[in-house]
Amino acid sequence: TSICADKTGTLTSGEMMVRELFVGGQAVDVSGAGYEPEGSFLQGGTTVKPDAPLLALLRAAALCSDAALVRDQDSGRWGIHGDPTEGALVVVAAKAGLEKSRLEARSPRVSEIPFSSERKRMTTLHAGADGAFACSKGAPEIVLETCTLWRTSHGDETLTDKDRETILAAAREMAARAMRVLAVAMRRGAEPEQAESGMTFLGLVGMLDPPRHEARTAVKTCFQAGIRPVMITGDHPATARTIASELGILGQGQVVTGLDLDSMDDGQLERTVDEIEVCARVSPAHKLRVVAALQARGHIVAMTGDGVNDAPALKKADIGIAMGITGTDVAKEAAGMVLTDDNFASIVSAVEEGRAIFDNIKKYLMYLLSSNI
Repeated sequence: TSICADKTGTLTSGEMMVRELFVGGQAVDVSGAGYEPEGSFLQGGTTVKPDAPLLALLRAAALCSDAALVRDQDSGRWGIHGDPTEGALVVVAAKAGLEKSRLEARSPRVSEIPFSSERKRMTTLHAGADGAFACSKGAPEIVLETCTLWRTSHGDETLTDKDRETILAAAREMAARAMRVLAVAMRRGAEPEQAESGMTFLGLVGMLDPPRHEARTAVKTCFQAGIRPVMITGDHPATARTIASELGILGQGQVVTGLDLDSMDDGQLERTVDEIEVCARVSPAHKLRVVAALQARGHIVAMTGDGVNDAPALKKADIGIAMGITGTDVAKEAAGMVLTDDNFASIVSAVEEGRAIFDNIKKYLMYLLSSNI
């Protein structure tokens, strides 16, 4: 009766593309299609050459990524190995002539503070010609908390409260246009213990992951079949709200964040969970609470997940659905079903097939019992 589905890659295509950058207080549009490392940078519709602050942003974003840009020898098509979000960062850096392999050769990674759903950021440390430095990317509000300076065309300047509000307003505006927004920062002379403090804010990266065309039809089918889809994502609430509205998931219900869920006890969550249609900026622990609350209200719950930390929620749900493409082995072991194409529409098709089988079993039993009697 309820499907809790992740947004990225399940309800959306999973092919992230950088569409907009915010650097030095100015917005820069990015052209190009797919993973082709070809495109232009535009301001006010005019093509511009990447300046020093923009190159610094793209360099740090590419270094703080594990994805790689690859070209198929047979078809000649470009693709990525790794996370789609990180792949988009590598592609936009390549559009400015910054190849990740060359960047890593000049500034090899020496240490890393990995991303987690709780930290909502990732930091890498590199050895450079001018000494060690750290690069960090993550949720804008999280990264900004660790920054004391920001990079402008005039050099590094002190980050005031007014500047912070300007940056967060730009992030909200991007998110309202269905973009996933990441902030990028760096620090020179960094050691692992203090890498994530006293950083210099470099800019915002706005990525677009368009909704799957077939997901709209699947969501409509869900409602007709008496199933309520709930979007669960780690993205900004404005991004989640826009995508959920486009797909038809969000109607008169609520959009809640991880902080909202933390402020509710289990009883409050149970009373309001039927009104919740979108959960944004959530951690795997929040997924577990949402599943438990829905089950307490008598729902039969399906939950999707791909990470190691999603395993408890997948196990708790009536049917856990792991992602076959992006899912970890732990998630697949904990789940009851593996989705080979990571597509929400396939979940709805599976429910339809299951209901047909169940109906046929009932018809057969009715026939068998009545004829034997």
